[in-house]
Amino acid sequence: MKAGLLFGPPVIIEEMDPRLSCEPLHPDEEAMVRRAVESRRRQFSAGRACARRALARLGIEDFPLINGTDRAPIWPAGVAGSISHTKSWCAVGVARQQDVRALGLDVESDAPLKTELWDTVCVSEELEWIGAQASGDRGRLAKLVFSAKECAYKCQYAITRTFLGFDAMQVTIDRNRSVFEARFCRTVDPEFRPGDVIAGRYRFFDEGLVVTAASLMPM
Repeated sequence: MKAGLLFGPPVIIEEMDPRLSCEPLHPDEEAMVRRAVESRRRQFSAGRACARRALARLGIEDFPLINGTDRAPIWPAGVAGSISHTKSWCAVGVARQQDVRALGLDVESDAPLKTELWDTVCVSEELEWIGAQASGDRGRLAKLVFSAKECAYKCQYAITRTFLGFDAMQVTIDRNRSVFEARFCRTVDPEFRPGDVIAGRYRFFDEGLVVTAASLMPM
């Protein structure tokens, strides 16, 4: 259990190692990865298997999780969901939207983010913070900033359906409490205004993973 440590009720979490996944896909799901390489198929299959298990715990059985034209999963009506996977781990979170408006979940390898990508992912304040950390920590913390932005992006996208660049949010990390805040730098849709915050939690795991998680409550 990894992502499950970062969410509490009413969010339901299912997780698995995609390298061990061999569960069949629904025909409509199978069509989305028919030409994919084996590693991609395993990750996709694990994500859908976790989604089926999580949705079943909400009483929703045999629901094929299909991507829309924007490549985001189309969750059942009234359900907030988020899915993420790497080659070594997959996690899915779901909740009733009457309890949770939107979810963000991101799983990444904790391998240091390549330095040539820092300027792409990070705004100046984030670069300044990373530069102030111990040199051996900087690459992994840059990866954490990346993951936190991916997590917060998924949260807002479920509401706004708006694509954002990395410069649309500024992430601040509290390493003592293992929490982060993603602060909007511009108006989005108009659900979010400059200064609005999506708060989340994170954790590094010994298996070489960093996981970030966030949720928005109903208004």
